[in-house]
Amino acid sequence: MKIGFIGCGNMGTAFLRGVIGSGLVSAGDVYVYDKLQLEKTAKEYGVHACGSGPEVAKSADAVFLAVKPNIYPAVIEEAKDALKDKLIVTMAPGITLAAMAEKMLPHAGGRVIRTMPNLPLMIGEGCIAYTFGAAVTNEEKTFFTELFGKIGVSLEIKEELYDAVTGASGSSPAFVFVFIEALADAVVAAGLARADAYRLVSQTVAGSAKMLLATGKHPGEWKDAVCSPGGTTIEGIMKLEENGFRGAITKAATATIEKTKKMGK
Repeated sequence: MKIGFIGCGNMGTAFLRGVIGSGLVSAGDVYVYDKLQLEKTAKEYGVHACGSGPEVAKSADAVFLAVKPNIYPAVIEEAKDALKDKLIVTMAPGITLAAMAEKMLPHAGGRVIRTMPNLPLMIGEGCIAYTFGAAVTNEEKTFFTELFGKIGVSLEIKEELYDAVTGASGSSPAFVFVFIEALADAVVAAGLARADAYRLVSQTVAGSAKMLLATGKHPGEWKDAVCSPGGTTIEGIMKLEENGFRGAITKAATATIEKTKKMGK
């Protein structure tokens, strides 16, 4: 299958790197257009540089639309004739399969795969939630299910769950980064060098998450395992509870979910 990318920002490049690294598509079968970093991307990954979005669409069997949600209408309008018989892969919050099939690209016949990637996909450690449009063939479903599985942790979901996925994995990396920064600030204040603080805190977050995934235990079990009676950790947990840590996290996630719902209207 020949794959095209219109746009190669953070998410587009993450998908591009994953597609080539999957072993399912060769770099020679990838076509890319980006206004800002076309030559750099083409040279780095050995893919074909195209002069426009329509040129990408004409060259590829499946096209990733890797642009911001507000740019979708203009990009699709420019390339709509070339996109007519192509499989479209979207990755923009708030843009539904119905919006693509009924409003933006009605003559494509619903051959759309909606995805929700997240930022760690850039290093091969991200998540991809995806939903197939009604007109996607079984052969295409098999190919992209395998492809997404090779790029990151992938999960096929019902489209009505996309708002929840935004809270779970779409926006939440930013919450994790804020947690890492705040924890590092505290230990820097206690005398640890900034670089050492980020290294220790980041590895602790990564290791804790991997432990949870590897064991399948409830996170509360591991929290209890670290909290010795009368010890330092339970003292810290009490401060988190006192300052509304859990509530702040749930409110932040809920806010992203509600914002996504509004974007989809």
